[in-house]
Amino acid sequence: MSKSYEDILKEVLNNAPPGIDTRQGSIYYDSIAGICLTIARLYADIETQGRLVTIVRAVGEELTVKAAEYGIVRHPATPAKYHFSYEGEKPSVGERFYNDGSYFALLYSDDGYYYLQAEADGAAPLISSGTAAIPVNEIAGMTAATFGELIESGTEEEDDDSLRTRVQEKIAGPAENGNKQHYKSWCESIDGIGHARIYPLWNGPNTVKAVLIDSSGRACSSEKVKEVQDYIDPATRGYTANVDGYTYTVGDGTGDGVANLGAHFTAVSAREMSIDVSFSADLASGYTKDIAKNQVKAALEAYLENLALNVAAAEDVIIRAARIGAIIIEQDAILDYSDLTINGGTSNIAPGDNSIPVLGEVTVS
Repeated sequence: MSKSYEDILKEVLNNAPPGIDTRQGSIYYDSIAGICLTIARLYADIETQGRLVTIVRAVGEELTVKAAEYGIVRHPATPAKYHFSYEGEKPSVGERFYNDGSYFALLYSDDGYYYLQAEADGAAPLISSGTAAIPVNEIAGMTAATFGELIESGTEEEDDDSLRTRVQEKIAGPAENGNKQHYKSWCESIDGIGHARIYPLWNGPNTVKAVLIDSSGRACSSEKVKEVQDYIDPATRGYTANVDGYTYTVGDGTGDGVANLGAHFTAVSAREMSIDVSFSADLASGYTKDIAKNQVKAALEAYLENLALNVAAAEDVIIRAARIGAIIIEQDAILDYSDLTINGGTSNIAPGDNSIPVLGEVTVS
């Protein structure tokens, strides 16, 4: 337990030899005051270090070190990647393009296509397919260049809460012997995977399916899904399963990944369900409709991301009209609202096992 400077000073003064002047400003007082202050600081440092060596209280680099003791590595920030198209002469790999202040490098994938990769790691606003990609330097013979579909959204470095949760799940699981928790840990150990829903026996004995959500609470790219599939149970034999109108790739089950021999694993991306919100608002003085809309959008995006990443069971992911309303009224720009609809109705929405909610259109009138 920490001791304050005042407590330590009082204790030392009380133990002074008989007859010694211990009043403030005396020789004895002045000679011990500095030492007592140093001791108090040492107590504070010891208390701080004691907090940082536990999973529950460790933060930052200390938490990274503690996680490494359990074989868990903090996910680094990653750059956004987009498909790329052009007209005219083909630009060279390494050429730089920009859009709205963000810079991208043109790269070539192992699968044989060009793509633009953000030069800065981290989450960034989504660029719509067909948006012009402006070359930093003039490229002779190239007449146009555009961004294509998003391949992989950029992600921020994994935050402390997410890393701490992964460590605690591994400790408490236990994640071993190919149990359900083990599959979850395997999936979430891949950079860019923020959450995995695991469904044992989803298509009969010895089958396991993982529904993957990226670190931003969005659908995963096909490349990221393949990375998880190859790590856990490579799919090289062409096995597929047709379930509820969807065709799924099924792993070989030969034990060439981390999964046990005989376990056929399937990795899929969560499907995005667009959540459109519309309402009428009374605005606070000094605010415009656009400001109100932007405030609500940011808050709703955070709400939906939290549902996707931090609610363990898919059946518990419910977009509640009451919570949407509470978020709207919490914004500084809004005094009151009415006529709230979610996807055209007033009922709560449950996306289901294979889907995640993402914000669509926000309409303020």
